[in-house]
Amino acid sequence: MKNILFATTALVAVAGAASAEVTITGLAELGLVQNENGTGDFYTGDLSETQVFTDIDVTFTMTGEADNGLTFGATIDLDEINDECGPTTCDADTNNSSRLPDANMFLAYGAARLTVGDTDSAFDARLTETNLAGGTLNDDETVHPGWNGHSSFDEFYGGQEIRFDYTFDAFTMSVSTSPDSSKTFDPSYAIGVSYNADLAGLNLALGLGYIQVDEASSVYDSELGVSVATTFDNGLQAVLNYSKMSDDSSGGVDDGSHWGVGVAYTMNALTLAANYGEFDRDGAPDSDGYALVANYDFGGGLVGQFGYGAGSIEGPADYEDTWSLGLAMSF
Repeated sequence: MKNILFATTALVAVAGAASAEVTITGLAELGLVQNENGTGDFYTGDLSETQVFTDIDVTFTMTGEADNGLTFGATIDLDEINDECGPTTCDADTNNSSRLPDANMFLAYGAARLTVGDTDSAFDARLTETNLAGGTLNDDETVHPGWNGHSSFDEFYGGQEIRFDYTFDAFTMSVSTSPDSSKTFDPSYAIGVSYNADLAGLNLALGLGYIQVDEASSVYDSELGVSVATTFDNGLQAVLNYSKMSDDSSGGVDDGSHWGVGVAYTMNALTLAANYGEFDRDGAPDSDGYALVANYDFGGGLVGQFGYGAGSIEGPADYEDTWSLGLAMSF
C-alpha cells in the first residue's frame, strides 16, 4: 500500500436524508527498475537489465447512506484487474474467475462494519506491517525474502474474505472467514484485536491476531501474530512484529517463526524508511531481508520515489538485490 494523498473527483447525488457518492482516484508511476529474481521483464525480456517501468492505477470508490443511517459502499481497483490477468487466463480468484481482484463491498452502522470481497482477514487487518511510510515503484520494501505481510492465508482460497469489525473506544475487534468455493477444504477463519492510545508525545498501537486454514500438505495451517507500533510527535515511527506459524498437516513443512522491525521518519517533504525481517523455518530454508525507502513530496500529488531491497535465502538459491527510482503522480 502506498502512502500518498489522493486528490479526488466526486459525483454526488442527494435526495432527502439519503445520499450517494462516487469518487475516482488515480495513480501513475514512471521510472527505472531492476529485479533479477524473476524470469522475464513482466511478461518477456531479461530482468538482469535495468527496465523502464510505467503503471496507471484507477480506483472507483462508491458510498451511500440510507434513510436509517446505514452506510454502504464498494471499491474496485482497475489496475489490479489487469495485473491479475495474463495473455490467456485471469487469476482474479483461483476458484471463481468471475470474481474481481481488489474489489469489495461494505455495510456499516454505528461502530459495526461488514466487508465482503478482496479484503484483509481479521488477522491481517489488526496487525501493523513494517512498511510504515513511503512507497516504491517496484515494491522493493515488500518483496525481499525477509518480508511478511501477514496476508499469505488471505490468498489461500482466492482472496475472498467476509470480515466483521466492531470498534469500542480504543479497541477494534475483527472476525473473518474465507470459504473454499471448490468445496475441497473447510473455510478458513481468523480473529484479531487492536488497541490504539494517545500517550504523552506518541500514539501507541497494539495488535494481536490468529488465523487458521484447513489442513493441506506443504503449507502452514495456522499463524499467531502480535505487533507493537508507535508514532512520535517529531515524525518518527517504529514497529516490531512477531508471528508463529504451525503445521499440523501430514507431509507438510514443520513449524516456523518470523520477526520484523520497521522505522520511518518524515521531515517536511522528505520521508525516509527502512524495514528488516527474518524467517526461521524447521524443514525449509531460512531467509532474511531488508529494504530502504526515500520519498520526496514535490507537492500537488507528485512524489519522487527511491527503493532498494536485499536479502538472503538459505541454500543454493541466491537472492539478487532490487532497486527502483522514479516518480509517482496521484490524482
